[in-house]
Amino acid sequence: MMPNKYTADARIYADTGSILKPLLRGLAIQTDPSQELSLMVKTLLARPNLEKIARETDADVRATTPEAYEGILKDLKDNITIRSTGRENLYTISYTGTDPVYTRDVVQTSINVFVDSALGEKRQDTDQANEFLSRQISEYEARLVEAESKLASFKRENTGFLPGSDRSYVARLQQNRTQLEQTELALKETQTKVSLVKAQIAEEEALAANQVISVETEYDERLQNLEDRLDNLRFRYTDKHPDVIETRRQLGELRYLRDRELRSAEHSKTLLDDNEVYQNLKITLSELESEVGSLETRIASYQARISELSENIDQVPDIEARLTNLNRDYNITKAKYEQLLSRRESALISQSVGTGGADDIKFRVIEAPRVPNEPSGPFRMALLAVVLLGGIATGLFISFIVSQIAPVVSSSRQLYQVTGIPVFGMVSATPNSNLEHWAKRKKRLFIFANTLLVAVFSVMVMLNASTDIHDRVIAELSKRLAAL
Repeated sequence: MMPNKYTADARIYADTGSILKPLLRGLAIQTDPSQELSLMVKTLLARPNLEKIARETDADVRATTPEAYEGILKDLKDNITIRSTGRENLYTISYTGTDPVYTRDVVQTSINVFVDSALGEKRQDTDQANEFLSRQISEYEARLVEAESKLASFKRENTGFLPGSDRSYVARLQQNRTQLEQTELALKETQTKVSLVKAQIAEEEALAANQVISVETEYDERLQNLEDRLDNLRFRYTDKHPDVIETRRQLGELRYLRDRELRSAEHSKTLLDDNEVYQNLKITLSELESEVGSLETRIASYQARISELSENIDQVPDIEARLTNLNRDYNITKAKYEQLLSRRESALISQSVGTGGADDIKFRVIEAPRVPNEPSGPFRMALLAVVLLGGIATGLFISFIVSQIAPVVSSSRQLYQVTGIPVFGMVSATPNSNLEHWAKRKKRLFIFANTLLVAVFSVMVMLNASTDIHDRVIAELSKRLAAL
């Protein structure tokens, strides 16, 4: 009564050796086709694919209840098989069912779903990858602009403290110290020159002063003598005395001469202004004094710079550490941004290659599914042999059980072994006892039953030898059972 099973199969080859792969190495995204195929094989019998197969083959139309629909999906999942044939990327898709046309349609639809799902999944993955990369690029672009702005602001605020400024500060500090030493030395030299020029000016002025002093000293002594003489004369004589008058005349004349000489000495002193040596010395002194002031100003400036550089040089390591942190964040963000741009370009190239029909996997149907002419099962001959052997084993088992439930002694020796009592004689069966007749009837029944079993087995073998005869018999039996 088991219906015939028909199996339709097809062989499909997945070509992963695209000629563009070596050309696009390093430009487009390279995936492992073997892993993709393995994943597609595992997901072929997923529920969405089974539902699509049921719709394409109109199997869902036959389902009038949700339970029947679930049964159809379960039948597809249990009876559709996809396996590798042992060769690389060569697969066999098969389905076993009761309708040969339906089995062919299921296999063909499975091939279409297998190929379409592979290509559609790849396109979907590419679109999702492009969308994800675009979002990430926008995010990292904003982060990169922010990092660049922070870095530029930091550099503007700390222009003199950037990396390498410590060496610049040390060099500038050493340079200012050297210049300070040189300026201090120049100041000392200039001060020495000032001293020398002042000494020379003092000598010139001393010469002029000596002239005045010599004149004053010469006339002062004579005036003092005359005044002493006049005092003596006036003490002894009157003012009208000739000596007194003469002394006064001499004293007046001497004073006149002294004043004239003094005026002449002061005139010679004013001549210093016309003295070229003296004037050059004065000009040189003025220039040297100006240079001294300039050198002192430069010394103060160098000292202020040295103090400022000494204070700022301690801030350079901290600013350099902060700049290093900003540069690290900026470089990381920039590297990620450039990687994302490169990945997006690779994805676009891969998408262009896929759109042009140069997918990594090309499917070729080696053997298309056909409507099976002969059933693939069930293996009725083997099942009938199993039933025959099972019937014989069942009879033996029942006999053993009966012998255990109601044991019978069949010989005197067995009776002795059971009872332990010696057996001295046996009574044979007589025709009147009807035992021989019962034994013969039992034997005939045994032979008939075994003959009937062999005959039924032979008839069943002949019925199942022809598919047409089996189908007609099954149809007739089905009608009668339905009538009953």
